[in-house]
Amino acid sequence: MRLILRDNPVRIMASGGQDVNHRAEVYDGQPSDIWDNAYVIVDFAGGARAMLELCMFAEGARYQEEITAVGPEARIECLVPGPGRFWPQHLGAPPVPQLIVSPRNPKGPHLIEVPVDATLLEAGDHNGSTFYQHDHFAKAVRARGMVEVGLSDGIWAVQMGLAAQQAVRTRKVVHLDAEGRFAPE
Repeated sequence: MRLILRDNPVRIMASGGQDVNHRAEVYDGQPSDIWDNAYVIVDFAGGARAMLELCMFAEGARYQEEITAVGPEARIECLVPGPGRFWPQHLGAPPVPQLIVSPRNPKGPHLIEVPVDATLLEAGDHNGSTFYQHDHFAKAVRARGMVEVGLSDGIWAVQMGLAAQQAVRTRKVVHLDAEGRFAPE
């Protein structure tokens, strides 16, 4: 969310928990703390708002990941299926990623299929992005590529996750300061 918007969050609201998966798992004598579902709403400093819907037990869905951006001119949806190796054969060919652009004027959605090269699909999950992540990381380590996601991005991601969990536990909005620390209202 931060990378797409090029902005930092200021407020996080959430509802979620551990309701289906990981409930019987125990680590070092403690029950698992892996949450398997949540709705997280994030307000950004520049006024944008984003939402994450997490469900780790909906493997039967046609698309595993859905990203939607809405603005004054259009709605854009990106639909990404899960790994093809998990797609049931009796349903035919696995779904193809789609981009749907729905302008406000003239009205009407435009569906664009985004097929992924079979070589990339076989190289890793997430419709080829795992291959690119590993390739770009290796190039950065070898000083032949740019670091696309840095330490600060990782820290922000962790802080956002912690803020979401805090919001679930307290049932209150969690405010973040300019450095990503929890802040009073």
